[in-house]
Amino acid sequence: MRRLVPFTWAALLVLLAGFCRAESAPSSLEGPLSLDAYQAQLEDWSRQLSALERHPEQAQPFRGTLPQKSLVNEGARSMEVSQDWLKTALVEFTAAKPEHRPELLREMQSRLAAQRQEADFFRQPATYPASSQQKLNAILSRREFRAVRGPTLWEQLVQRVERWIIYWLDRIFSRVAGTQHGGKIVVWCAIVLASFLVVIWLRRMAKRQLIDWPREPVLFAPSQKHWRKWLAEAREAAQQGRWRDAIHLGYWAAISQLEQSGAWAPDRARTPREYLRLLPGASDKRPVLNALTHRFEIIWYGNREAGADDFADTLVQLERLGCR
Repeated sequence: MRRLVPFTWAALLVLLAGFCRAESAPSSLEGPLSLDAYQAQLEDWSRQLSALERHPEQAQPFRGTLPQKSLVNEGARSMEVSQDWLKTALVEFTAAKPEHRPELLREMQSRLAAQRQEADFFRQPATYPASSQQKLNAILSRREFRAVRGPTLWEQLVQRVERWIIYWLDRIFSRVAGTQHGGKIVVWCAIVLASFLVVIWLRRMAKRQLIDWPREPVLFAPSQKHWRKWLAEAREAAQQGRWRDAIHLGYWAAISQLEQSGAWAPDRARTPREYLRLLPGASDKRPVLNALTHRFEIIWYGNREAGADDFADTLVQLERLGCR
């Protein structure tokens, strides 16, 4: 799929351009909040989640009030808590079937309860005995940890790009999911896109196989045997029920006839596709030879079974070339 490479680079440039604009945009970080205010906020969110059991249509408005992150300060310490999981869970809740929504609500309530417990732990001052710190330093000084390093500038850039892509995908699909059939629309769009890419790949593979089929070892120029001889052998093979051989011999009857009429100079090392390219595009014989070549390649090189109808059509094409 080499032709898709320029499109891929163009898409990456657009993403990078948008990423740069997104980095300059104001952050959706909420805060700073005191620990008490943060815990009260979690309690309020829990109440709003409980209300969704009777009013699921309030999920999208509730989601719109949520920050991406919350900054919590407690004395000299601070922590940053991401709320992306809750925003994503509300999108899944909106798109889910009614019978699945209670389970999703229980999972969100459990996650909020875990956040409240983490906030309680954050209030307690962290104490680390000197012995624990010494053990930690001894562990980190081992050989297996010497190669440990932080992310490089490139890795940080990739992570930022990924976050930006996820942010915009979240915005796009959350709007779609807010509709009555949003989940189905997303699924069918993904299926259509995947099917389209598979069709393109299969078409390119089919063309490549036609082009890359091996050369047939012809030890003499086809015109050295008169086309009538080729045609007679083809008819004889057809009478014996050897349809693949009959189509094979009929094809070389066409090549011999064109070569004898001066369509090209004799050559022992041409492939069927090369013979076809020697005819000008404006030639009235090119469509006929194209049909003969296509059938010959599929049946002879592609090992497809042939029958009387295939040979009858080959005879029709040969008559159009003057092989009667």
